[in-house]
Amino acid sequence: MSESLSARGIPKSDLIEDVESWLTKEKLSIEEAEVVLREKYGKYKYVESNMHAQKQRMAEKIPEFENSLSIIDTLIAKRAANESFETTFLLSDDVYTKAVVPKPEKVSIWLGANVMVEYDLEDAKKMLDKNRGSVQKVVDELTNELAYIKDQITTTEVNISHIVNYGVNKRRAALAKK
Repeated sequence: MSESLSARGIPKSDLIEDVESWLTKEKLSIEEAEVVLREKYGKYKYVESNMHAQKQRMAEKIPEFENSLSIIDTLIAKRAANESFETTFLLSDDVYTKAVVPKPEKVSIWLGANVMVEYDLEDAKKMLDKNRGSVQKVVDELTNELAYIKDQITTTEVNISHIVNYGVNKRRAALAKK
């Protein structure tokens, strides 16, 4: 097996073309080789599942950033036009109230872990743009890694098939000699 790795450190699975020489090189029996490859296959599937879930979680954040940026653009436009606006906001669970914002200057943003920070509108837009870009970059990297891992899964499946078929053919040949 090759030692080349993906960007996230996932090992490459080389195609086994000559099963007999590969088994000799790896010093494995047919059964041991099958166990090793099935274990590797399971690891690839586990990593694929985790990456897929991570990608989905990250991708779900992008529309939230888009929405927040849209709201900030609206606030900036209202401030530039020197307009006040009426909004409805959550006061407590299931309790909303209306408020008039005379001239929007600042916005409060939830950062997580029960932390809210107040920003100037331009600073908030820069921060949200930067964070959206970071999340998009992670989603793109995960997409590439998932394509890589899918290739490794396919290669491992083919290798398992080669090993199993080699074992079947070897048993047939042994039976034919009897």
